[in-house]
Amino acid sequence: MKTAVLVALLLCCGLLAAAPLQVGSPLPTLTLKDQHDAPQTIAADTRYLIFVAERAPAALAETALDGQTITTLASAHIRYVADISAMPGIITTVIALPKMRKRPYPMLLGRSAAETAMLPREPAKVTLIEAQGGIITTVQFIADAVTLRAALRLTP
Repeated sequence: MKTAVLVALLLCCGLLAAAPLQVGSPLPTLTLKDQHDAPQTIAADTRYLIFVAERAPAALAETALDGQTITTLASAHIRYVADISAMPGIITTVIALPKMRKRPYPMLLGRSAAETAMLPREPAKVTLIEAQGGIITTVQFIADAVTLRAALRLTP
């Protein structure tokens, strides 16, 4: 009986941990390695969190961030997270990571699905989470680079 209760509690905790973030939720303090294998943290001062879980939205985000640098994104408190867990390892190593390393800003990489399970997503869209004081104020699902760039308040 005790074992059954313990298993049920562990399953419930696992489900709660994977529940998607929503408006009013605290922004998670998430630490992931970037494309250079350096640990990066999403902290409470993050204003915008860009999240992609598929190739097409990743391309859209890259277009929206064209011309940005580590300095411009840091000053705007923008963090970029990509779930690459579904990407085959050989593709990640041989093709994707070398391309990502050319970007002048950090990309936090979710290498297992569990690392980004709490981030909301819609097929073929970029998730843009806006926060103030560590609390999520809006969650948008964006399907074009112009709208994403405008939502991030980035100058052309």
